[in-house]
Amino acid sequence: NIPVISGDSIYLASSEGSISSLSLETGKNNWSKSTDDYISGSTGFGYKTIFYGTLDGQVVALEEKNGSEIWRVQLSSEVLAPPVTDGALVVVQTADGKISAIDLKNGELKWVFISKVPRLSLRGTSTPLLSRGVVFAGFANGKAAMISSESGSPRWELPIIINEGKSELERIVDIDGKAILDGNMYVVASYQGNIASINISSGRPIWQEKFSTIRDLAKARSTIVGVNNESIIIGFGQSTGVTLWKQEGLKLRKLSSPVNLRGRIAVGDFEGFIHFLEAKSGSFIGRVKISNKPIDEIVAFSNKLLVRDKSGRVVLLSVD
Repeated sequence: NIPVISGDSIYLASSEGSISSLSLETGKNNWSKSTDDYISGSTGFGYKTIFYGTLDGQVVALEEKNGSEIWRVQLSSEVLAPPVTDGALVVVQTADGKISAIDLKNGELKWVFISKVPRLSLRGTSTPLLSRGVVFAGFANGKAAMISSESGSPRWELPIIINEGKSELERIVDIDGKAILDGNMYVVASYQGNIASINISSGRPIWQEKFSTIRDLAKARSTIVGVNNESIIIGFGQSTGVTLWKQEGLKLRKLSSPVNLRGRIAVGDFEGFIHFLEAKSGSFIGRVKISNKPIDEIVAFSNKLLVRDKSGRVVLLSVD
């Protein structure tokens, strides 16, 4: 589960059902709460409300101050990605390919968008982006969509790759990583597929390149950074899709998703190292070992990194 930062607090959830609020400055516990839920998706946060999804398809909203439950709603399938909110709606993607919009105030289900899921897919879903009155989402069938947040009707839906594999395994083209929304461009990548930049006004690709990942994308200035399935880190030009650099020095080290920290890219590996690269060139500029366990998630903010390892241990790093 990805830690969530708001103000001077960190919110953490465990798969066994515990929710905690920690002081960002000291790491001390503000409050903790045990639930009867099996939490399957990362925690979401917004507008003084904490959200999480469960294995049995429920979405739960909690008060920021003390973790008291506000509402819960039953959806059609397991929630594997963090819910997102814009202050009016909470948008959730479930494992069966549906996007559900819930009223933030009362938990009322407003609409459901349905995308057909292949018989065989990876375990995971991408995190929707909710902005400018629309929802951007990627699906297990390799399609990306822009959906009206008011009605749930699609503005456009298009494939990032045409499914041409000979076997069912070769035809897995899930979009599982978090995409990038910047200006009029929506950049998204799929497993065994492509990375593509889409013009959100027309719904047409601006550029498209062969690329396979299940990790989130990162943006540093005019470079889109992705980690492929072999843990090779690649920097793509945002406007053209041209490969600006390729860093193979961490190949097969089971890297985390990359994050941008003031023009530097940080990634974690399976031995507990955090590696730092120059975003402009992809060259190494440092590394630090913070754990004996694999690094699961990194969150970047200000000049700090919040890192969670496989055991659930959380470390705050200050980077000069």
